[in-house]
Amino acid sequence: MELFRGGAIALGFKFLSVFIGYFFFWLLAKWLGADGVGVFSTAWTILMIGAVFGKIGFDTSIVKFIAGSIGRKNQHHVRPIYRYSITIVGINAMLVAGILYIFAQPISELFFNSAQYTNIVRIIAITVVPLSILNINAESLKALKNITAFSIFQNSSIYLAIILIMLFLTNYGITNKSSIFALSMGTSLLMFISFIVVFSNFRKKLHHNPDKPAYQFNFKKTIGISLPMMLTNSLFLIMSWMDILMLSAFKTDADVGIYNTSLKISAVISIALIAINSIALPKYAELFEKNDMLGFRKVVKQTSFLNFGLSLPVFLLILLVPGFLLGIFGEEFIAGKMSLIILAIGQIFSAFSGSTIHVLNMTGKENAAKNILITTALLNLVLNYLLVPKYGINGAAIATAISTVIWNLLAEISIYRHLKFLTYPLISVRKAKDLRNKIMDK
Repeated sequence: MELFRGGAIALGFKFLSVFIGYFFFWLLAKWLGADGVGVFSTAWTILMIGAVFGKIGFDTSIVKFIAGSIGRKNQHHVRPIYRYSITIVGINAMLVAGILYIFAQPISELFFNSAQYTNIVRIIAITVVPLSILNINAESLKALKNITAFSIFQNSSIYLAIILIMLFLTNYGITNKSSIFALSMGTSLLMFISFIVVFSNFRKKLHHNPDKPAYQFNFKKTIGISLPMMLTNSLFLIMSWMDILMLSAFKTDADVGIYNTSLKISAVISIALIAINSIALPKYAELFEKNDMLGFRKVVKQTSFLNFGLSLPVFLLILLVPGFLLGIFGEEFIAGKMSLIILAIGQIFSAFSGSTIHVLNMTGKENAAKNILITTALLNLVLNYLLVPKYGINGAAIATAISTVIWNLLAEISIYRHLKFLTYPLISVRKAKDLRNKIMDK
């Protein structure tokens, strides 16, 4: 019930986020056309990659650290964990932002095929710091199981802030630069609000116990856990956005805009997975720290069952009316019909597999998750390089779908090897063998 209630809250906010996100891209398409959507999508990709390196994996590890401390009844460790994490991330994000700012012109020439977007890249560089910190604050709220606050900061709020700022800017004219400026301003404002909410939650939920030993920060151990998670997150992002970057390099901004719209529609299939994971991840860490493997396995399978059951109707809708869904954004977007169907196939397989990579991360197998994603990221890079120049947006969709299926399969194998069960919402292999043996005995 905890999984269901928390997942339901996150799912509601995620649907709201999707609606606001689609409304934003609909407005952007009306204001700037497919080219404008393509420029924003490429800039957003650069920002997300910068933020991943800025956070160096602390957005995942902080959930494990905080939830694990609460599971061990060491609530007094939460505040120092948060302070150390936010300090390290803040300093590192500034270094990443500085590098992006210095190399803004060559980055613009690489991904936009022109130096005229150099100032846009500089605005993105400055935004790396507030986005990194905002994500850390959101994940801290997730670890405290405040799913409502987490969902607000992680999902709908950024697009809503951009929309409000851009509506204010309509009197001055909407341009590619103003859309990125709105992104930067909205993210910075949300970062400051998130600090207020985090500190408020600490006061309400955490109580100091002077009888227990103080928290001892181990930098080497913390980085040893966080860095593989950063690599995992960065590889996730690389696979998620490699197709966008390849299309930016080989095709037009319009192609990028059409494909990105297909990508966002197909991503609706994974809404349940993302939403339910928001409550499942701290639960995984808590149960694993308690060594409750039966409860852990049960929650993993319940998560997979809910994910697949909620995702299947969306998948079927996409198969039935892909052209209609894309046509909402304009006639030129209907060209992405086939890419949308291909992407949807990859997404439904991911929904069926469940939280494979997160299960590895929350059970101390972050290096296994890292190695799996290194392998599939390289595969994704090669497939995009081979398929995008020849097949355009359909080639990018094929590369992404194949990579999604393969990393889920490899993660499933690793989970069974280390934890002796499968995440699929079906009877486990071990139970199947036990059942077979009982029948044979009778």
